[in-house]
Amino acid sequence: MSIAVRSFVPPFARFFAAVLVLTGTCLVQAQSGARQPSQSGSATRPSTGSATRPSTGSATKPSGSATRDGMMAKPGLDGYCPVCIIEKKEWVKGDANITASYDGKTYLFPGEDIKQMFLANPAKYVPALGGDCTVCYANMNKRAPGSVQHATIYKNRLFLFPSADIKAKFRDDLQKYDAVDLAMNGMCSVCKVEMNQEVPGDTRFTVMHKGMRYLFPGEKQRDMFLANPDKYSNAGPIKLMEHRVQPTNKQIAKLISATGASGCAACDHGVKPLGSPQELGLAINNGIDILVVEDAHRLYPEIYKSRFDGIQLAVSGTVIQQKGNIKWVQPTELRRAL
Repeated sequence: MSIAVRSFVPPFARFFAAVLVLTGTCLVQAQSGARQPSQSGSATRPSTGSATRPSTGSATKPSGSATRDGMMAKPGLDGYCPVCIIEKKEWVKGDANITASYDGKTYLFPGEDIKQMFLANPAKYVPALGGDCTVCYANMNKRAPGSVQHATIYKNRLFLFPSADIKAKFRDDLQKYDAVDLAMNGMCSVCKVEMNQEVPGDTRFTVMHKGMRYLFPGEKQRDMFLANPDKYSNAGPIKLMEHRVQPTNKQIAKLISATGASGCAACDHGVKPLGSPQELGLAINNGIDILVVEDAHRLYPEIYKSRFDGIQLAVSGTVIQQKGNIKWVQPTELRRAL
């Protein structure tokens, strides 16, 4: 089974002021901030720092419906056109004046014709799980935002991940992770509520709601869902795998200083911080032990945000619990290693 991965940075051109001095006349011409949409299939990754910001002022419709002029503060996919990614396998910047909103996000398009393709079938083009990481959701029941820097196309669907390592986990077990956003196991939620029957849905009638895919046997059921998504999205539980930390009760109380590569405690190692299990956590891998840094999200927020990047970190603190080579550390210092 093959995986198509296409992600690159559209080239940028910045034009600075050119001054031409003529006899008795000074003419200044300036151009700045020009952005060139990608037109090639080069393998460079897209840059999240260059997303075009859409204008504000237009209201968006309820989740699950595509609107023609809804606006949000930050565009989905950092301003890259979702239709171009799926249909052309190219990362092309959209135009802030050509937008459509769907499932709580506003997407940009390079042309009106491309936008109309999106409006005809938006569920086909938006990223899986609304752009959140399917691996984190399947393993830890947590919604962690993915990045256009780590994107994969599989079964003609776009998947985003917060790091290259987590993206590799997806590749290693495709069947486990590619359908975690499928609500009701593909059964019609409207049929369940209205008739108490389990009726298989059809992918031709798909609606995305809060990142989850809902399938329906026909247009009637789909339109009923769109009219009242909150009523039908709670028709049944979504089964997820859970991995709970079960450390020993023994208190280690041992001082430690170590240096290693950062990562996500939950996504990369299947464990969570003891004091804040609602967080995915920060882990440091020094090649021998996995050090889970307690309270990292609160004490070191900037480092915590960069934990998916595999940066070298130095930690000092007290080992409060240990299970195998997993050690939970209450830090006294956490910094980037020199």
